Amino acid sequence: MQTKEAILGTLKEARGWLDAWSGGFTDKEARSSRGAPVNPLAWHLGHIASTQDDVIRCFSRTGRGVVPESLRKLCGNGCPAPTARTRLPSQRVLRGHLKRTLATLTKLVQAASEKDLDRPPRTENPYFHSLGQATYAIALHETYHVGALAALRKAWKKPPLG
Repeated sequence: MQTKEAILGTLKEARGWLDAWSGGFTDKEARSSRGAPVNPLAWHLGHIASTQDDVIRCFSRTGRGVVPESLRKLCGNGCPAPTARTRLPSQRVLRGHLKRTLATLTKLVQAASEKDLDRPPRTENPYFHSLGQATYAIALHETYHVGALAALRKAWKKPPLG
């Protein structure tokens, strides 16, 4: 298997896990942790979209992303933890952002040659050193957050998966 195909498969697989583990929540449930020691589902969805947008901004030709600044300020790297007063978007809005980030990342990788996967980011980044490494790492980051969703599913008495 070529590197590009492996990265694309990892992106797709990570999204499959996220979709499975985040399914079945109402918007009210998605905005609360219900006592679990993790951030609410809506925050996780926004955070994943925001960090994927970081990769897009680092490697797109224009340096522009697809996630609005307002969401990045709520859920991006280094933002404050959400509180009961934090107004998180609906799942429909968040999943729309996730759909766009995945489509954009997929297009970036598909358009890249094997050599281009070694291309460094537009500006130095402490997390991402090449296009290939960044897209693979951001897929693993997505699956990392799926682990927190297990705690939320338990807190909300959702059926276990698998």
